[in-house]
Amino acid sequence: MVHQVTRFSDAYAAWENWNLTSFEIRSEYVLGFKQALQGVEPALAAVIDYHYQHSAQLLSKTHEMPGPTGETNELYTAGRGVALIIQDHVSQSAQQAAIAQLTCALLAGNSVIVCSDDIDLIKALETTAKSASLPINLLQFASLDAYHQLLESDVRSVGYIGNQEVERNINRQLAKRTGAIVGLVSETDVELIPVAHDPHLSLRFITERTRTINITAVGGNATLLELGSETH
Repeated sequence: MVHQVTRFSDAYAAWENWNLTSFEIRSEYVLGFKQALQGVEPALAAVIDYHYQHSAQLLSKTHEMPGPTGETNELYTAGRGVALIIQDHVSQSAQQAAIAQLTCALLAGNSVIVCSDDIDLIKALETTAKSASLPINLLQFASLDAYHQLLESDVRSVGYIGNQEVERNINRQLAKRTGAIVGLVSETDVELIPVAHDPHLSLRFITERTRTINITAVGGNATLLELGSETH
């Protein structure tokens, strides 16, 4: 249990830094990860590229919102926190589903812990992560049974690839938690993996935030200060 608490603490610290980086910088790391994976698992690298292309359209831009004169309002996305990806099925399609969720979680601004007993996949990802020089503790790996303890930590997103019975149990466990609502992204059709093919999958791992700037207060447009005077 102590080991998993330490693992979560390390992942949380990595998330705090990762979430402050721009989408462009996060993309550079993820594309480097894809490039390193290309020579080992080209099919999995293609999954990363697919979700990068769609995530770039969804997450890279800040949207201006209407507001009163003298004020700017922006809508942007941020990571939720530590994302826990649970791969409870070993197959090529399950690997693709796990990579899809992992990629979207990273691009959205989350750190990721993958729980899986898929030895071949974990070995390939560990080697790739080192080659891509990902930030320390941003992407971590644990055995499948470690997810039971990690669910008791303050994870903010959970992805699951496996059967419906375990999915329901995880959902019930998350529902009993106090505090922030944790989203569950589940892939229970491990043959067709429809969730992995969703071009909007990255939106399942983000939170929306707004930024308001009072232009007048910071001296952006001094003439606005005179709008209420008697001479105008």
